[in-house]
Amino acid sequence: MPIGSKTMLSSQFYIEIAGQSLSGPVSSQLLSAEVEQHSLLPDTFTIRLSDPDLKLLDDGPFKLAEKITLKAEPEQESKPVTLMCGEIAAIEPAFNEYMIAELVIRGYDVSHKLYRTCQSKTYVNQKDSDIAATIAKAHALKAEISSTSTVYEHLFQHNQPDLHFLMDRAWRIGYECFVQDDMLFFRPPPQAASALTLTWGDDLLSFYPRLTMAEQVDEVTVRGWDPAQQKPIVGRAMVQTGKLFPAIKEKVTDWLGKFGGGKLVVTDQPVISQAEADLLAKARLNERSGAFVQAEGSAFRRPDIRAGQFVEVKGLGKRLSGRYLVTSATHIYTPEGLTTHFSVRGARTGSFAEQIRGERPLPTQPGIVPAIVTNTNDPKNWGRIKVKFPWLSESDESTWARIVSSGAGPDAGFFAVPDVGDEVFVAFEQGDFNFPLVLGGVWNGRHKLPPTAHKASAKPQVRTWTSRSGHKITLFDDEKKIEIKSAAGLTITLDDNGKNIIVQADNEIQLKARGNLSLEAGANLDLKASGNVTVKGATINLN
Repeated sequence: MPIGSKTMLSSQFYIEIAGQSLSGPVSSQLLSAEVEQHSLLPDTFTIRLSDPDLKLLDDGPFKLAEKITLKAEPEQESKPVTLMCGEIAAIEPAFNEYMIAELVIRGYDVSHKLYRTCQSKTYVNQKDSDIAATIAKAHALKAEISSTSTVYEHLFQHNQPDLHFLMDRAWRIGYECFVQDDMLFFRPPPQAASALTLTWGDDLLSFYPRLTMAEQVDEVTVRGWDPAQQKPIVGRAMVQTGKLFPAIKEKVTDWLGKFGGGKLVVTDQPVISQAEADLLAKARLNERSGAFVQAEGSAFRRPDIRAGQFVEVKGLGKRLSGRYLVTSATHIYTPEGLTTHFSVRGARTGSFAEQIRGERPLPTQPGIVPAIVTNTNDPKNWGRIKVKFPWLSESDESTWARIVSSGAGPDAGFFAVPDVGDEVFVAFEQGDFNFPLVLGGVWNGRHKLPPTAHKASAKPQVRTWTSRSGHKITLFDDEKKIEIKSAAGLTITLDDNGKNIIVQADNEIQLKARGNLSLEAGANLDLKASGNVTVKGATINLN
C-alpha cells in the first residue's frame, strides 16, 4: 500500500486513569498526545485536550499523582499496545486570546521517583548487581539484574538520586540501567533479541542514517594506580564487532585502518583492579563504537517500537538494511493518526547535558572538603584513616583514606596520624568520592593552637609541633634556639645565641656508650655535685 494512502488510516489511542478507560466526551476532546521513551532516561507524556466549557479542568478525571496508562493500536493487531504507565505530574490549563481553552496534562513513568531525592549512602563489600537489587527493593520495583563479579570494599553514593547513582555504576561497566513499567533493568545491552520489521515505502516513513568515523578508535586503554603493589594498573580493549553495532553490512572495522586507527587513553577514572580496568576500557570502547552508525527515523502506526528494542529495517539497499538498536522513541498521536519518531545512538542519549559533560559521568567532587576523623585502626597498617563528612551526612563513613605526609617514602617520612574527632581536609583522586586523600588537620573554634604558638605576628617567630599528650618540639626563630620538651617538663635546648646545649631533668641524666665515651672541653671543665662524686674504673689516670 503506498504511503500516501496509509497515512489516511486513523489510529486508536486509549487513556486509562486509575484503571478506568476514558471514553465518550473525554476521549472525543483529545487533540494530541505525545509519549517519549528513552532507554536511559524516564519516559514522559504530554496530552492536549479541548476544554471549551472547562469541565475537564473543574470536574474531569485528571488529578495530580493519579495513575495513568497510555495505549495505542498497532497496524495489524486489534489488541492495543501499552506505550507507558506513569502518573500525572503537571496540569496546565491554557486560555488564549481567541477564547479557546485547552487542558495540557504531563507526567512521567515511575522511574522519576528515583530521581526526586538526593541521598548519601555507603555500600560495603558489595557488587554493582547487589547495589541494583538493594535500590530496586527500596523502591518496591521488580528487577531483572545480571550479576557482576567485582566486589567493592567501599562505595559512596555522594548526594545523588538512587537511579542516577546506579546509572553511573552501569556506565563504568558497560551495562544499561532503566525502569520500564514497574521493573528495574540492570544488565548488559541485548545482543540477540527479536526485532520488529520496518520497511521503507510501507510503515517506515523516513530514515536518515549517518556513518561517522569522528570518534572511532581501535583501542581504549585505562590507566590507574595500585597503591598496594606500587605499580600502574593498565586495562585494554580492542575494537571488534560488538553488541552496540547495528547488524548491517557497514562495519567500523572495515574503515579504521584507512583512517589510521586511533587510541583513547582514559586517565581520569580511578580503578581498584585489573579486572575493573579491563571492564571500563571495554565499556568506553563500546560507547564510542556504538556512535559509528547513528540514525533518525519515523514510522506510521507502530506503537510497538520501544526504546531499547531492535528493529529490522528493510528496503535501504545492501549497505544499510539490517538490524538497529533503538535508543529513544517518541509516539505522537493526532486525529490524523499515530506517528513514531525514533533514534539510534548506541549508548548515548544525545542530550545537551551529555554533550557538555563529555564522556565522564557527573557528579565529581572538585576542590577539598572538611571532614571529621572517625577511625584510625587501619587493618593494612598503612597509616590510613576513615572520616565522615558532617556537611553531607552525619552517619556515613568514608573508605580508608591515605594521608599525605611530608617526606613519605620507604621507611621514611613524617608520621603523625590525626586522632578520632580531629577536623581534617580531604581531596579526592580525579574528583572521585571513593578515592579520598587526607591533606592534613586544621585548627578551629574548639581545637586551639598549641600554647607556644598563640602569639600573633606579621612574621611568625615560633614554629612548633605538639603531640596530643603534650610532648613538644619548638623552633624559636627570634631567640635563635630549638627546644625539645616532654609533657613532664624534661628539656633539651639548643641555643645559638649562647652557643649552648642545655639538658635538664628533675631526676637523673644518663650518658651510656657501648664503646668509648669522651668528654672534651676547649676551655675549663667543671664537675660539681651537692652530694658525693664517685669515679670507678679498672685504671684511673689523672694528668
